[in-house]
Amino acid sequence: MEENLVEQKIQGVIAVVLTPFDNEENIDYSALERLIEFMLSKGIHGLFTCGSFSLGPLMSLQERKKVLEFTVKINRNRVPIIAQIGAINTRTAVELARHAQSLGVDAIASIPPFYIPTDEEATYAHFKEIIEAVNIPVYVYNNLWTGRIISPRLLKRLVKLGYQGMKDAGEDFQLHCRYLRSVPSGFNLLMGTEILAIPALSMGVKGFTSGTVNAFPELNVELFRLFKEGKLDQAAKLQQKILKLVEILSMGPAISTMYACVKLRGLKFGQPRKPLLPLSFGLQEKIKNRIIHLGLLKEPYY
Repeated sequence: MEENLVEQKIQGVIAVVLTPFDNEENIDYSALERLIEFMLSKGIHGLFTCGSFSLGPLMSLQERKKVLEFTVKINRNRVPIIAQIGAINTRTAVELARHAQSLGVDAIASIPPFYIPTDEEATYAHFKEIIEAVNIPVYVYNNLWTGRIISPRLLKRLVKLGYQGMKDAGEDFQLHCRYLRSVPSGFNLLMGTEILAIPALSMGVKGFTSGTVNAFPELNVELFRLFKEGKLDQAAKLQQKILKLVEILSMGPAISTMYACVKLRGLKFGQPRKPLLPLSFGLQEKIKNRIIHLGLLKEPYY
């Protein structure tokens, strides 16, 4: 594979954007705009939409299209956008892929088909139809929550099809290293979690996606800056702080906890869509106190 221009463009801290909902479970676009502007003001390097933290699988087809349209409009080409178009069936994934391409996004990404058991050949055929439907960069998305793991063998086959990148949110660093050995130079392998940012960057990965960036973008952006400047001791200390933050956030359901943390930063924000529930007031207070003790809640953003 020749030098990958996508790798040059899509790197750094990529925010997996939460989708706020109102009390009637409608998407709160005003709150979504506030969140995107907040993260952009703190220096994030890209946006990843309609994935797990965005609650893409809990949205209708039209909602997913509208969220992406709105994100593209608000972003105004300031940072690259990766649109997650994966779905439980191939037809929907292809429709979302074509729609994303029509909006001019920088790349699309797809989880494997989930819930219905499929073998490698069916999964390969699914990914093949997606990439044949568009002529923009396509990433494969390895996500532990789908219950499906992309094997290095399948990844090699997808590279031959023309896949140019991968978001690996499997949280298995040994497997991540096997992915690195399975792809050619220029393939843009992104670490899919901030908890392994420094190890992945040390292995040559160009960027990582983050959920905590919704509430604490400065932490992730500073980590990447320190690493790029070769200040590895400082970067390692910040990585430890991020690990402590993630431990605190695990006191509740990960996604619901992030909604609460965005509000703790002072943003007027919505809530998750059912079956996810907002955190109880008591749990919010416990998490707030732990985050204050960690030194991450000082001046709220307005």
